[in-house]
Amino acid sequence: MKKAKLYYVYDALCGWCYGMSPVMQQVYDTYKDTLELEVLSGGMIRGSNVKPISGMANYIRQVAPRLEETTGVELTKAYHEQILDKGTYISNSEPPAIALHILKEQHPDKQIPLAGAIQKTHFVEGNDLNEVEAYLPVAEQFGMSEADFRSRFEDENYKAKALKEFEQVQAWGIQGFPAVVMQKENKLYLIANGYQPFGQLSATIDKILNEEGEL
Repeated sequence: MKKAKLYYVYDALCGWCYGMSPVMQQVYDTYKDTLELEVLSGGMIRGSNVKPISGMANYIRQVAPRLEETTGVELTKAYHEQILDKGTYISNSEPPAIALHILKEQHPDKQIPLAGAIQKTHFVEGNDLNEVEAYLPVAEQFGMSEADFRSRFEDENYKAKALKEFEQVQAWGIQGFPAVVMQKENKLYLIANGYQPFGQLSATIDKILNEEGEL
């Protein structure tokens, strides 16, 4: 029987997705042998919304305490200083979506750890996700050469693949991130729309895996 599939729909620039990273790592550790796991980039910030983060910085600062208290992650000093305080960072979901597509093509079985590593380089280390250099340590960590990653990062084919992911997410009607979709046979279930703790999410996954028919 074909494995059920779980899609983690995230955006690298989404703070609540960063907060969801430890939960999704638990999902990966628990279900990697049971489920097919795929990460899709949602395209949260694109087109006319691509602009300096200065316009959103105060909002992010206001939300940060609730995000940290709810999820247990931290928006580090490096992120505050290099991203929020400088305010010149251009928020654009395309470059990290391209990077993720390159990396998950190399390691289709490690998509959730890859997505987490990309968010770590931004929210923990304060790196600019528009710059190829931000991803090179991640590429190296997962066994990909710098030259290979650089050439693919500039390849228009990978941009097209990232945009196709955005379109798939949009076709599903998903507009908020993070989201988790589970596919069993020919049925799709939206099992998380926003942050969820692992216990709640795993209970739903187990229910779908163990029950026949509709939820």
